[in-house]
Amino acid sequence: MSRIVLDKRTRTPGGRFAWTILGAGSYTKASHPATTYSNVFDLGEWDFLQIILDVYATSVTDAGDYLDVSVHFSTNGVLYFSAGAFVQLAGNAVASRHVIAFKSDLSVDPDAIWTIAAAAAVIDEKAFGRYMKVGVAVTDAAADAIHQFKVTGYIK
Repeated sequence: MSRIVLDKRTRTPGGRFAWTILGAGSYTKASHPATTYSNVFDLGEWDFLQIILDVYATSVTDAGDYLDVSVHFSTNGVLYFSAGAFVQLAGNAVASRHVIAFKSDLSVDPDAIWTIAAAAAVIDEKAFGRYMKVGVAVTDAAADAIHQFKVTGYIK
C-alpha cells in the first residue's frame, strides 16, 4: 500500500479537488477475502471532505451477498480507526450512489473524540489527522458475487 500526497492545485469550478480513491472495477470475495484497503492519502489541511460510492447495475450478486465500504483516518499514518461507513449494500444489482461528508470546522472536545458517539457525530481533521484510506469487505453467500463500484473523493 502506498501513501499518496494530494496535489490540490488543480480544482473543479466549485473550488473542490477531485480524486479517485478506488477505481471502477470488480470486487469479489476471492479478490478481497478479508477487509482490504485503498492507498493511504495524505490530505493535508482540509475544510470539507466528501466521499462518494458509485455502485453499478452490472454487479452480479444474489441475496445474502453484501458489500461494506468504510472510511478510516489516522493522525500518524500508522494507526487507523473507522470514522464512518456507507450503508451495507445487499446483493441486488441496482445502480446507486452513496455519499459521506466530513467537515473540519466543528469544535471538538479532545477528551471526548475517542468515544464511538463522538466519532459518529463529529469528524474533525485536526482531531483525526490528515491520513485517510477506504476499506472494502465482501460477503458472498454462494461464491459467485461480483460487486462493481468506484469510490471518489472531493476535498476543499
